[in-house]
Amino acid sequence: MLNIIWPLTMAMLLLGAIMPFSRGEVFTSMANIDMLLQMGEDVSRIIDNYVEEDERRLEQLKKLSAEYKSHKVQVHGQEGTDNVIVNPVESFAIVKQLADNWRYVEHLMKTNSAEKLIQNFTHHTPNTVIRLPSEEDVIGMAVGLMRIQDVYKLDTHDMAEGKIRGVLDGRKLTAYDCLEIARVAYNKQDFYHTLLWATEAWDRVQKEDEPTADEATVLEYIAFAMFKQGNIEWAIHYTTLMKQVDPNHPRASGNLKYYQDLLDPEGKPKKIDPKKLPPPTNRRPDDLSIPERDVYEALCRSEYPIPDKDRAKLYCYYKRNRPFLKLAPIKVEVMHWKPKIVYFRSVINDEEIAVIKQLASPLLKRATVHNADTGQLETANYRISKSAWLKDTEHEVVKRISDRIDMMTDLTMETAELLQIANYGIGGHYDPHFDMSTRGESDPYEEGTGNRIATVLFYTNDPYSFESLNAGNRIATVLFYISQPEAGGGTVFTTHKITVEPSKYDAAFWFNVLQGGEPDMSTRHAACPVLAGTKWIEQLLTDFYLK
Repeated sequence: MLNIIWPLTMAMLLLGAIMPFSRGEVFTSMANIDMLLQMGEDVSRIIDNYVEEDERRLEQLKKLSAEYKSHKVQVHGQEGTDNVIVNPVESFAIVKQLADNWRYVEHLMKTNSAEKLIQNFTHHTPNTVIRLPSEEDVIGMAVGLMRIQDVYKLDTHDMAEGKIRGVLDGRKLTAYDCLEIARVAYNKQDFYHTLLWATEAWDRVQKEDEPTADEATVLEYIAFAMFKQGNIEWAIHYTTLMKQVDPNHPRASGNLKYYQDLLDPEGKPKKIDPKKLPPPTNRRPDDLSIPERDVYEALCRSEYPIPDKDRAKLYCYYKRNRPFLKLAPIKVEVMHWKPKIVYFRSVINDEEIAVIKQLASPLLKRATVHNADTGQLETANYRISKSAWLKDTEHEVVKRISDRIDMMTDLTMETAELLQIANYGIGGHYDPHFDMSTRGESDPYEEGTGNRIATVLFYTNDPYSFESLNAGNRIATVLFYISQPEAGGGTVFTTHKITVEPSKYDAAFWFNVLQGGEPDMSTRHAACPVLAGTKWIEQLLTDFYLK
C-alpha cells in the first residue's frame, strides 16, 4: 500500500530517473541536487505517457501527474538564489528518499510498459542517462551533514528540524532518517555521531504516530555507542529498554549481561536509575590527519577577527598601471599582509558567470588526488567537490577572463594552468593544503598532474607538457567566487588565522612562493564547508620553473 508521501516520492524518483549524473556522486556537487528539481516538464511528460499506456493499473500516477502540473514539487528554496535547494538537510532528505524508494517503484514499472517508455524517452534524448542516487550518495551526504555539524557546531535537534543556525527552515527528518545518519557513523566507527543521531532518532520515534524506525534497533545503536564512549551504566539502561520493547530480541539478553559484567564482573546485576546517573560523556575523536583542525574550524566560524593593529594597515586602491586600466581601473582591496592576500573587486559579471557554468556543468567530475604510494588517481574524503577544466580556446569568455587575470596580476598566462571550475556538494570542503610544491620536484606536472604537498591533483586527460613551456612550481593563485553561499564556504589560512569570506563577482589572489623562490609556508589554506546554499569557484594557478 502506498503511503501518504507517495505523490512527492514518485515525482522525485522520476526526476532521478532522467538525471545526467554519475552513480554515487550526487553528494559531491550541489549542481546535481539542483538538477533534481529542474526537469518538471520531462517528468510530467513521462508520467502522462506512462498513464496513457497503462491507465488500468496506474490511476494513482495519473492523479500524481495532475498534482505535479498544478503544484510542482514543494521545496524550501529562496527566490533569487543560485540554486533551488539551499538547505543541506533538505538535500539529504530528497536524495535519501530517492535511494530508499526507487527499487520498489522500479519493480512496479518493470511489470508493465514503463521500462520501454523510459528507454524510448532516453533514446530520443541522447544526453540523458538513467542515473539513480545510490547508497554511496546517501552515505556521502550523511557524512557531509556530520561535517557541517562539527565545523559550525550545530545542534542535532535543530538540524533534524531543518534549521541551520536560523538561516533556513527545510523539511524535518524522520526517526528513520536520523537512524540512517547514525548507521553511517556507526559503520565508520564514529560513535560520537552515532550517539548524537541515534538519540535524536529515539526522541522522534516516540513522538511519531506511525513510527518510521524500529524502536529496538534505535535503542541498540544508542546502547552500543554509549558503551564505546565509556558510558557503561547508560548502555545497561538503554539495553534494558530494548529488552522491554522487544523481549524476544536475539541480542538483548546477551548484550545486557555483557555490559553488566563489565560494570561488576563478580556482583549481581545492578539496577540502573537514569535519573541518578551523571550526564553521559560523548567526546568527539581527534583527527590526526588535520593537526590544526580546531583552528581550521574556528576560522570557518569566523572566530578570529582581524586584530586592530593589523586592520589599520589595510587599504583599497585602483590599479591603473596598464594603458587599458587608465580607462577601466581594477578595484583592489588588501585583505592581509603576511601572507599578502588581496581581493580584486567586481572582476566578473553575471553574463560571464552564466557562460562559465554552462561550459563547465557537463564536464563536472569528482575531484581526484594522486596517491603517492600507489601512483593511482583516487577520490579523497578531504576533498569533496566536482571540478571541470576550461581552455582559452573553448569560448571567448574564457579567453577574456584569462586576459583579465593578466591585467589583474601582471603575471604571464603562458604557463598558467587551465581554468578550473569547482562546485561543492553537501558539506563540500578541501582540508588544509598548499597550492605549490614543497618537496623540490623537478617536474611537479609529470603525466599531466600538479602537486599539493603529499598529493597530486589530476588536471586533464589531454597531453599537457608544462616542461615544454619551461613551467614548474605554482607561484600564485587566483580564486574567483562565482556564487554567493548563504552561509559558510570561506577560504581560510591556518598559519596566520585568516578568513576570506566568499564574495560573488570578486577574486582573491595570493603568491605561493617567496621572492627567492622558496615555498611560502604561511599560505597553507583550506576551503570551509558550505553551510547553506551552493559554492562555485573559478581558479587559476600560475607557475614557472624555479632556477
